[in-house]
Amino acid sequence: MTEAQEPSKVNRKDVKKIEADKKLQQRVGTGKIDEQVVEKAQKVIDTNQVDFGPLAKPFLDELKMALETVDEKETTKEIMESISMPIMNLKANAGTFKFELISGLTGTVLNFLENIKEPDKKVYQIVDLLTKTIQLILAYKMTGDGGANGKALMAAFAEVCQKTHMRLAEKGNA
Repeated sequence: MTEAQEPSKVNRKDVKKIEADKKLQQRVGTGKIDEQVVEKAQKVIDTNQVDFGPLAKPFLDELKMALETVDEKETTKEIMESISMPIMNLKANAGTFKFELISGLTGTVLNFLENIKEPDKKVYQIVDLLTKTIQLILAYKMTGDGGANGKALMAAFAEVCQKTHMRLAEKGNA
């Protein structure tokens, strides 16, 4: 289907049907999940006392290594994946451990990175700043949204990402 075609005007012969893989469904089953199971899982999450710092460390180490080895990567795709993956993992896990500020900061930087065609030194500096900021948040155990300081950090990261994106867009790299 070309962009100009409307879905109602597509010839059924041109449509390829792809059957879904049902392996996961076979393993976990179908139907409603018992509300007691959901409530129990939510209670575990809410009362969680696990220290996120040691869990975050491998992702932070991976991110540092990605920044240190950026010149060794052959393609921009490899560079961006090596930087984005640990940030995604930090984002995915931070909220579970009540570090919404880390989740928000990593989300801001991920959105920024998604639109970068050719990263430059400034992009790497933003990622390095994110790494150091997360280390400080963990060291001071700033759970939740970080209050007024967290809002200021979120605004600062959003601003630097936006300005850098605009500068890169002017060069055709975003």
